[in-house]
Amino acid sequence: MTKVHNIVRPRTRRVASARAARGGARRSERTRAAIRDAANTLFLEHGVDKTTVDAICAGAGVSKGTFYLYFHRKEDLLLEYGLRRLRRIREMLPALIARPTFRDALNEILDEVVRGKRWGREVTGRAVLEMGTSAERIPIDAPHKLIQPLIELAQARGEVRRDIPSDALAHFVLRSILGALRDWGLGADALDRETALSYALTLVFDAIATR
Repeated sequence: MTKVHNIVRPRTRRVASARAARGGARRSERTRAAIRDAANTLFLEHGVDKTTVDAICAGAGVSKGTFYLYFHRKEDLLLEYGLRRLRRIREMLPALIARPTFRDALNEILDEVVRGKRWGREVTGRAVLEMGTSAERIPIDAPHKLIQPLIELAQARGEVRRDIPSDALAHFVLRSILGALRDWGLGADALDRETALSYALTLVFDAIATR
């Protein structure tokens, strides 16, 4: 009796391998998102210090071993949120460039990545401390460069001073806003977040305005 052998062609194996890899990536992102969402909820309810890794794992439905596959410590989740916000700014850039003024573009960024979020003072202050006031601890190259094209466009329009390079101005804007959020988050006065941002923006626009 002649045996019939199933022949798996190289291309078929490659397709199956690619599908398996995509499936694994989707599962990995779902797990990461579950950890991130659980941590965000707990941070808002109890604060960063009072939230334990055990509680995050319980909320996400994962083991501590799984948690540590993705994050070295709970504070890394604050960097994760910062990274996601910077990625969102990158996604927004084509629409931001179409805004009539730099002020409009910057306010749109703040609406999306700051004003639309529920973080309270303690979580905001801790997040900025983790990220750094230039976002230098976030694993993305030169975060201020995300807004540099908007500065350059504003300089070309005559909205923003040209005697200082766009790179330095972009760095200044980012540091000013993150610094204001850090100071508000770590403060104990009655100032609300929107007022703190409004003060920072007033100073920023005064400093970078055309001379």
